[in-house]
Amino acid sequence: MGSRARVAILRTTPDTALNDYQRLFELGGGRTALRPGVTTILKDNISWHFPMPSANTTPWQLEGTILALRDAGLSDLVCVQNKTVVIDAFKARTITATCPSSVTTRSR
Repeated sequence: MGSRARVAILRTTPDTALNDYQRLFELGGGRTALRPGVTTILKDNISWHFPMPSANTTPWQLEGTILALRDAGLSDLVCVQNKTVVIDAFKARTITATCPSSVTTRSR
């Protein structure tokens, strides 16, 4: 039987977020779980049509994770997507009302 999963939780602030992600990596045992010299795949979750809190990877999550991985000696980092990524930003700004209704969006 394998080892048990480890969970790390930190209270963070905008000023400490990047450092906190690096600390979470250490607390979670990232250095023992991943090996330098091997490609490390990062899968972010992005949905422009229906952005949902806690369902999308924020820029600071990805940046903090990359900083922690690089600090641990992992340099071959690859970010991947699958075919379910919704990336029509024009549709997104209409649906999420992130631009004035007077602005016309073009469709594909």
